[in-house]
Amino acid sequence: MIGQVMTQVCRLAGERLRAKMERIGLHRGQGFVLMHLWHRDGMSQQEIAQAKHVSAATVTNMLKRMERDGWVERHRDTHDERVVRVFMTSKARALHDEARASFAELDEEVTEALTGDERATFHALLLKVHAHLLERSPHGMHPPFSPPGAGPCAGGDRP
Repeated sequence: MIGQVMTQVCRLAGERLRAKMERIGLHRGQGFVLMHLWHRDGMSQQEIAQAKHVSAATVTNMLKRMERDGWVERHRDTHDERVVRVFMTSKARALHDEARASFAELDEEVTEALTGDERATFHALLLKVHAHLLERSPHGMHPPFSPPGAGPCAGGDRP
């Protein structure tokens, strides 16, 4: 029963996030990539895949679209040619405040029915369940870098 409700809540939250990201010209997954890059520009494609809990191929396809649309640039690492690093463009940097506000709006919508204490408890419990599921993930994914304002359900969705 809890899994069914969580799935429905994540779907509803995902729909809201998709609309917010589309309003500013991004797909939902692209907003999460930019949130990570705003915290640490120059992440490798592999680090982004791990943070989003998706395959390297999924990230490669997303980054190709983002590069085509002028959001990011990809460059080989100067110390290890096998590594591709991802950097924001000025277009992406200019979107920072608006995208961050969209994530904050989503957090508010998701938790507005809760008291402050309930929000803190809800967040702690979600993080605990998230860590538990990651430990048992057959995909070998690592815990993500979690930017402030990133909602609990939308991080692993594909664009």
